[in-house]
Amino acid sequence: MRNRPFTEIMAALSACAAWAAISFSTSEFTPRIDRKLHQATGRALAFEALGILKPGGRITLITRDTATFPQPAMDILLDSFTREIRRAGAVVASTHFVQVDPLRPVEVPPGDFFELIRRASAEHVIVSFMGPPLLSEEQRNQLGRVKPKIVAFCSGNLAENIDLSRLFDAGLLHAAVVSRRGSSAAGDTPRKIPEAFDDLYTTVTARDLSKLPAHLGAAQ
Repeated sequence: MRNRPFTEIMAALSACAAWAAISFSTSEFTPRIDRKLHQATGRALAFEALGILKPGGRITLITRDTATFPQPAMDILLDSFTREIRRAGAVVASTHFVQVDPLRPVEVPPGDFFELIRRASAEHVIVSFMGPPLLSEEQRNQLGRVKPKIVAFCSGNLAENIDLSRLFDAGLLHAAVVSRRGSSAAGDTPRKIPEAFDDLYTTVTARDLSKLPAHLGAAQ
């Protein structure tokens, strides 16, 4: 009888240990968010938007709806972007939130982008955190001459799968922050893991399209 409390304590400790082991093995840990990287991306997009914004012009922003699908990286990028815009004395006149599952490819619904471009004036700058306008041929023909300027964040391998130079030529893109194409190191030579903004992204305008990653369809 004197050993019963000890036995009960050991049983309780064993149960706690088992529960902790199960929780540890089944928990999904949120990866660390690189705040500096996303802040730098926001600043780069703001710099390009301000560079083509006319006096008295308006900025329209397209971004994910992070209230429905939380995405801390996008919130950091947005905060950095708007801070730089305010610092320059400009304002984001309107924000178009797109409800998209973060696991799906980053893309603005073509109909949404078409309407934003159609309604915008020449004084507008449209900044998309979700890639460039991927419009159908019919939508492009309906637009005619594109009046607003467009800046887009083109992450991942988007620039390799889509010919961005054609969008620049059509006036559907005026500046872009584009992911650099990852190149495999030859042999066993160790390669630096890219971490900083300049390692991962490059800024492209119509004046320097040579900085665009090679479009995979170009060789076909």
